[in-house]
Amino acid sequence: MPDPRFYSQGPALTLAEVAAFCGGTLADPEAGARQIASVAPLALAGPECISFLVDMTIQAHWALSNAGACLITPKLAEQVSAGQVGPPLVICPNTKAAYIQLAQHFHPEAEPAPTISPAAHVDPLASLGPGCSLGPGVVIEAGAQIGAGCRVGAHSVVGRGVVLGDQCRLAAHVTVSHAIIGNHVILHSGVRIGQDGFGYHPGPAGLVRIPQLGRVIIRDEVEIGANSTIDRGAGDDTVIGRGTKIDNLVQIGHNCRIGAHCVIVSQVGLSGSVTVGDGAMLGGKVGVADHLTIGKGARVAAKAGVMRDVPDGAVHGGFPARDIREWHRTTALELRASRKRPPMS
Repeated sequence: MPDPRFYSQGPALTLAEVAAFCGGTLADPEAGARQIASVAPLALAGPECISFLVDMTIQAHWALSNAGACLITPKLAEQVSAGQVGPPLVICPNTKAAYIQLAQHFHPEAEPAPTISPAAHVDPLASLGPGCSLGPGVVIEAGAQIGAGCRVGAHSVVGRGVVLGDQCRLAAHVTVSHAIIGNHVILHSGVRIGQDGFGYHPGPAGLVRIPQLGRVIIRDEVEIGANSTIDRGAGDDTVIGRGTKIDNLVQIGHNCRIGAHCVIVSQVGLSGSVTVGDGAMLGGKVGVADHLTIGKGARVAAKAGVMRDVPDGAVHGGFPARDIREWHRTTALELRASRKRPPMS
């Protein structure tokens, strides 16, 4: 069971109700009265928990599990050994989606009553929508507009003129400047939005800073992980598309334009003016040179170094990044060649 000090507890369901809730059926209808109150991994689940089975290689874990029930696909259910003893099965077409639904039901996100800490500072020229919560040390600067139901964590700063849409969640120590942010956006601890882009021009006396005069535009339902940074545009805006999910420790340079529903994993670095198409996925530690385009639906493998455009739907990897099949072939050839080299004397 998740630790009740940190996670709320929703109402229990009978196994029959669980099956109906997630659009499944019970392999053994006689188990329908069993009570389920939580979710857990198969090896950790107790009698009050439901887990899921996605691979028959861990069938032995199912047989030995103490789980109260187990979600399983119809195909895998056919492979379970006849007569093998194990937790009751709930057969559903998508076990992971069902598990997520049940986790959200049993452990809904707590919604504390809206409170504004007396240690928060809200400029008289800022506006707060109804139902907002501000933690201690929060600063809301002049001209900022905070939408209804927003929660801003301790010591976060919302800069002058920033707009937050409704139901945004800013964790502790977030700073936002020069930004227009949509609804239902989540910014985790330490996120920095709208700081200067990295722009300098060499002059007789050294490097001259280029004024950064753009903004950051973040569309609805974006989530940005802890300690990630998004620079404002130099002239044009930096844009993050609707529903995009950005992991921890990601750097997005000035004037980048990220499409809708992209996935950007930890330690990715995008140089200035990179365009990422809708639905693209970038693995951990991918680096992208400036002014390049990652096409719609493209995928780039972890640690790749992107030095040229990636076409729509392509899968690239390696350094420099290229079609992943070519990269795998090249890697295999290099490995075989290294094995044939005589040992050094």
